[in-house]
Amino acid sequence: MTTFISLFQLQHEASVSMQFWDNPTVDGFHSLLMTSKPMIRTSDHVFQLCELVKLQSSCKKLNLLSELMDHSGNYVQTALPFLLSLLQQGLGQRILLLTHSLSPDPEWSVDSEAPKHKAQPPLSFGLLLRPELAISVLERGPPADSPKAAEFRRLWGSRSELRRFQDGAITEAVVWEGESICQKRLVPKQIITHLLQLHADIPPSSLRYVGAMVDDVIRTGSEVSSTGEEESLQVVQSYDDLSRKLWRLEGLPLSITAVQGAHPVLRYTQVFPPVPLKLDYSFFEREKTSRSLIPKEDKPCPAYITPITVICHMEGSGKWPHDRLAIRHIRTAFHICLGELLKKHHNYTCRPCPTHLDVWKVFYLVCVDVPHLWASFVSFICSPPLTGGTTHWWSTSTTSSQASTLTRLPFPSVSHKQSPPDLLLFTHPTYFNILLVCIAVSTLTLIVVHPCHV
Repeated sequence: MTTFISLFQLQHEASVSMQFWDNPTVDGFHSLLMTSKPMIRTSDHVFQLCELVKLQSSCKKLNLLSELMDHSGNYVQTALPFLLSLLQQGLGQRILLLTHSLSPDPEWSVDSEAPKHKAQPPLSFGLLLRPELAISVLERGPPADSPKAAEFRRLWGSRSELRRFQDGAITEAVVWEGESICQKRLVPKQIITHLLQLHADIPPSSLRYVGAMVDDVIRTGSEVSSTGEEESLQVVQSYDDLSRKLWRLEGLPLSITAVQGAHPVLRYTQVFPPVPLKLDYSFFEREKTSRSLIPKEDKPCPAYITPITVICHMEGSGKWPHDRLAIRHIRTAFHICLGELLKKHHNYTCRPCPTHLDVWKVFYLVCVDVPHLWASFVSFICSPPLTGGTTHWWSTSTTSSQASTLTRLPFPSVSHKQSPPDLLLFTHPTYFNILLVCIAVSTLTLIVVHPCHV
């Protein structure tokens, strides 16, 4: 059975095939001709209609009795084109492609009865989503006085309501449930369930939906379930604001050449990202000299604040010393100067240390580090020359840590001028969720304290 959806699927597959053939970096022959492509691999979401006998009532609801006679009572083939048209109209711009699979016509012996239509395998449907539109909870319709308003209300039924928007327009609209991003990913399921029940009398119990199942592994929260994407986005926005302010600082001995986020949450690869924390100052007392917060002895231990590491690179200079202790003193001076400027221009609470600068910004603790590449070289331990006259160098734990922080950071790191993680998150919404699942599973498997940085 060929439908208009089958033609769209053929057109889409032909377009993708040409892209594979024209790409010299991909083995097009193996990818196109030697690799199986079941619906579960070629679709973002998949759902099935399990109780096909329900399609009998769908034919009555859709007034398809004449078409049912044309198909000799096969209510599955009768209702399928109308269901595809209904879903295509309801999902609209949320999907790139709607596909389906229909089992071939059954064969039976002449000595036995013909199999019942309800004995056929479940009908399978696949959705190829548009990432930028699929998770929208708002379906905005035509204005209230438009002739298309009645058609919009007929399509969505009781879910349609008049709403006034910020631009002053009063239009028909449908609002779906979804507070967090992981809940919004299942908006297509809400649309499909509502349309099938309203127009085809297919109850939700007959629908088997598979989509966004990766989120179930890393989902947290009792009231509003979340996968940590909102928390990660808040951290990235806070970091972007601090990065801009660091770039605009004036009065530093050396100008800033790069600001790089070194914490996994800035690459959306932290399983449990830091959450904003508002301090209860009744649990602390001020130190007289530095005015630092010190926990009171008669109060419970304060909550742990996860620091967000940020590397601030300065321009090169030939005046850096070659002594490790002198470099440490100069880095401390840089941290003090940077903290004074942030306090003066932006009123941030800062605490300089020899190794980093603690900045308290909008309920987040940011550790700003001003590294120097030469410091990693002068920290090597040198052994006396051997009999052959060669000198051997061994790295210490300090050099290994500095090299890991400065040179082995993954390339998709958040920076002020370009943000590859944001691009990946936009084009492949589930990419980072899969990373989080891999990190969580590997952490539990290896029984380590902290997940490895990705």
